[in-house]
Amino acid sequence: MPSSQDWTSVTDAATSPLGVTIAAELPALTRLARRLAGNQQEADGAVQDALERAWRARDQLRDQRAAGAWLRSILTRVVIDRQRRRRDVPAGAPDALESMLPDVAEPGAVIEAAQEESTLRAALRQLSVADRVAVVLADGEGWPAAEVAELLGVSTEAAFKRIQRARSRLVSALAEENAGAQRPGAGCEAARAHAHELLDGVVNETDAVAIRAHLDSCPCCPAALQAAAGVLAALANEQPSEPIPERLRARLEELVRASRATL
Repeated sequence: MPSSQDWTSVTDAATSPLGVTIAAELPALTRLARRLAGNQQEADGAVQDALERAWRARDQLRDQRAAGAWLRSILTRVVIDRQRRRRDVPAGAPDALESMLPDVAEPGAVIEAAQEESTLRAALRQLSVADRVAVVLADGEGWPAAEVAELLGVSTEAAFKRIQRARSRLVSALAEENAGAQRPGAGCEAARAHAHELLDGVVNETDAVAIRAHLDSCPCCPAALQAAAGVLAALANEQPSEPIPERLRARLEELVRASRATL
């Protein structure tokens, strides 16, 4: 493994190692941006801003193996910063009731909608930027809640609650064009309060026994959990490759050339 200075420095060689690394990450960065941003134009602008910010800060990257995560973090901060210029990003912990998974009449239709990337992105755009960042990073990119919390400037507990609310709102948004989604009944609230822990595989055994007993007799909760699990799986699925706007590749090449010119 070359030293940080060796691989991030810009030399007179035909190809910059860092430029090659960033270029290889462009497809993944673009796909992530198109989930996080409000539209494709905004996504591509965020990627360009992230490229420029990353290039200016390239000396901070010590480990080439960490380049992907480093670039995704920069991109996410760019998306949040651009949104904050328009309006404040809500960052507090949502109310517990807002995190309840909704009743879903047709879980299969919700899952099918989530598996269509364009439909999933359209549903994500219905969320606030903070909710969108929380659910995409946590469930789509596998980020720990503590790292999501750092990006949003909240506590880890608040980040957990925001991830949960974002999941519930995303399920509701995907259900809108099908049979709709409704607030769970009072009899389901105790079980539904632990639904996210069940989805994450962190529910304690005492609660798990109570939830399983409820699921055996409830006509609504199994469908809600099925829909939510399917949406989370769709978020985690590897996205198909997409064409990278030529101007993004061209901008990266300009950054490399400009750096060489200052040597």
